[in-house]
Amino acid sequence: MPFMFRVTSLTEMPEAQLNRWIKRIGLLLLVGIVAFVAFYAVDRFRAPTASIADRDVAALEEAVRNDPSDVVVRGQLADTYVAKGRYDDAIPLYTQILATGKEQRPASFGRGRALELKGDLAGAAADYQKVVELSTGGEMANVDAMLAQAYYGLGSIALKTDKPQDAVDNLTKALRIKRTDADTMNLLGAAYVKVGQPDKAIAQLENAILFVPIGWAEPYQSLSAAYAAKGEADMAEWAAAMAAAQGGDTAGATGRLEAIKDGQAGLKARISLGLIAEQSGDTATAATWYRAALELEPENKAATMGLSRVTDGTQSHPSIAPSPSAEGSN
Repeated sequence: MPFMFRVTSLTEMPEAQLNRWIKRIGLLLLVGIVAFVAFYAVDRFRAPTASIADRDVAALEEAVRNDPSDVVVRGQLADTYVAKGRYDDAIPLYTQILATGKEQRPASFGRGRALELKGDLAGAAADYQKVVELSTGGEMANVDAMLAQAYYGLGSIALKTDKPQDAVDNLTKALRIKRTDADTMNLLGAAYVKVGQPDKAIAQLENAILFVPIGWAEPYQSLSAAYAAKGEADMAEWAAAMAAAQGGDTAGATGRLEAIKDGQAGLKARISLGLIAEQSGDTATAATWYRAALELEPENKAATMGLSRVTDGTQSHPSIAPSPSAEGSN
């Protein structure tokens, strides 16, 4: 039998010859592995492809070349340019669409947005105003998202150009359409601060952070100014500390909030300390501070919801809440 013959032959080889065969076989295996890896790498290699956004731009550019009269595709290309920050490429496309007399609202809004982002506030305001003129009186005006965005744009520009009352007027109209838009509430609150109406400012800014309590410093900065205008130093300090926290100084903010946790702003300070701890992943400390807030106001929704989040809902409304210890507040 051949197989048995080979085995017998190998067993009868001198040791030196057998070692040479083993080395040869090992070398062949190594060469084979290297060759296989090289072939696999070549077979699998692909040249780097363009990003999805770049492929989208290329496809839309080709579509526009193929059918220059398609204003919808031209608008999609302009929108994509804006998304990529190519405002100088987008603006002529919107202008070309407007010259056709078609798609006037989206083209006016798109060009206004591109002009605003580029820094041409006067040009942007004119386009946003055109959207308002084309939309006002329509059947769906009270739920028209584009109209709300145009009013928001006008309000934002008015605030940037030191026309706070114009900002109040336009942002109020935007908020009537999108009643839960935190960005609009934030800008409206800032505008109310500028026109000297801190109570109205506080109402809007508190609503803004109720919807989005973390991740942005602007509403807290405006709140601090509004409370300072009312002479409420602790509340102004609470808001300023939270602005600092959202700006990245959580250690400094924590110290400032702990200093006022038993004063006029105690409830907000304790809830904020809970939020900061929760953001950092320290759920035990966050729970301690939320319980401390519930000591001051047992039915407080923000503290109740915060405690529920960090305890998986198992302690959503404790009847007895211990005060934070020195260890737990660090």
